[in-house]
Amino acid sequence: CIEYSTIKIEPVESYEILDEELDRLEEYHWILFTSLNGVKYFFERLYAQGMDARSMKGPGVAAVGKATADLLLEYGVRADLLPAVFTGEGLAESLLDQGVEGRNVLIPRAEKAREILPETLRGAGAQVTVAPVYKNIAPDGKREQLREELESGKVDMVTFTSSSTVRNFLSMVDAETDADLKRLMHKVTIAAIGPITAKTVTDNGLKVDIQPESYTIPDMVHAIVDYYSK
Repeated sequence: CIEYSTIKIEPVESYEILDEELDRLEEYHWILFTSLNGVKYFFERLYAQGMDARSMKGPGVAAVGKATADLLLEYGVRADLLPAVFTGEGLAESLLDQGVEGRNVLIPRAEKAREILPETLRGAGAQVTVAPVYKNIAPDGKREQLREELESGKVDMVTFTSSSTVRNFLSMVDAETDADLKRLMHKVTIAAIGPITAKTVTDNGLKVDIQPESYTIPDMVHAIVDYYSK
């Protein structure tokens, strides 16, 4: 197993938006966590401001998936809402079922992320504040090594756990043309953690071979084992 980091997580340069919202958390009806890093960096900033989980006693808390909910528990917060489908769309649908018109919603998330969740909620009448708490960037190094591994045929499978990992992987491979990319990847099995990640793969002209029914890393591992057991 060769691990190539395609994402480097860093805190945002300014927490101005989040700091303002932390001072008025009691005015929010919902705080939505859409990733593990969103939880981590939100609480780091919460603590840095001299606050803790007790400051979150007013709003409801929603998590996009089980892993995110489990991490919230480590910070002393139990998620009030977990969608049936672990995607932004699934979370939006669950909140719409609750009714969001006139509700104040805070989303601590990556600096750059899909807008489907805030846009859907705003369309249903919610007042949504997006507070960037971290950013993901492509790491330096290993580009030539990754390309060499693909050229030599040593890579049997590539796993993608987010759309960002797909985009950054493609940037690191730096294929000159679509044909060049397909040549490098034509014998490589591709596993994607869920439908959003899978769509990013297919939008770039590649085929997804493995996708778990539940969009978690343990389920993706089981799906990979099942794939090679057949």
